[in-house]
Amino acid sequence: MANEKKRKTVWPGVLFSIAVLLVILVIASPFIIDSILKVSIVKAIENQLNTGASVSRVHLNMSAGSIEVNDLKIDNPPGYEYKHVMELKSIYVKVNVRSFFSDTVDVNEVSLDGATVVIEQKSLTNNLADILKSMPKKEKAKPEAEKPKQEGKNVHISSLDIRDINVKAKLLPMPGKLDTAELNISAIHLSNIGGKKTTLADAVGKIFNEIVNAIARQGSDILPRDVTGSIQENAGQVSEQIKKEAKDVTEKVKGLFKKKD
Repeated sequence: MANEKKRKTVWPGVLFSIAVLLVILVIASPFIIDSILKVSIVKAIENQLNTGASVSRVHLNMSAGSIEVNDLKIDNPPGYEYKHVMELKSIYVKVNVRSFFSDTVDVNEVSLDGATVVIEQKSLTNNLADILKSMPKKEKAKPEAEKPKQEGKNVHISSLDIRDINVKAKLLPMPGKLDTAELNISAIHLSNIGGKKTTLADAVGKIFNEIVNAIARQGSDILPRDVTGSIQENAGQVSEQIKKEAKDVTEKVKGLFKKKD
């Protein structure tokens, strides 16, 4: 009888503890998800660009299907004077929420605002060219059994807009010439980025490559030829790799529709 009374006394306390724990989880879950996203974004940048990165804030709004990223900073490679090669004030991402539960996350819209890019020349190279050269190269196709497991989901971006890109160039000192230069790129628009076999890290690499390409094109009248030339050469190698990947996928798709003998 005493044990029964004791059980009746204990159960309300247990139920109350469970209720409190559930409330804490509900309150904390958005912050936990935001933290996971923050780590994923930083890791993707570091893996693809082979340099450090940081983000001050990431917020996911599940009901609106949107992600906001504030104060993204990408570090310069070692040996350069400036701490960061690129800074972004804000990133807005609109996602198809249902696609979170599929193999490929479908991103409807990405807007990057308030970018500052620093080009720093050193000897016969510069920081942008060094980052492009260090980006991981795709390995030759391996048999399915030997292929490493892909990290994270695939990503497809329908529309990407980058606005207000301020470029600051620190050049080698030469007699009679300025050792600094600045230019502004008002906007870059890209569409249909990624898809199958494109991770978040791959998408980061393609976006960075397009920004660098735009700087080289629009800065041809302001920046020295050795700077724009080295950037375009390395960006071109990345672009050729992207084209090759797209061609390989296209050929595989065509092969599915070929008539068998």
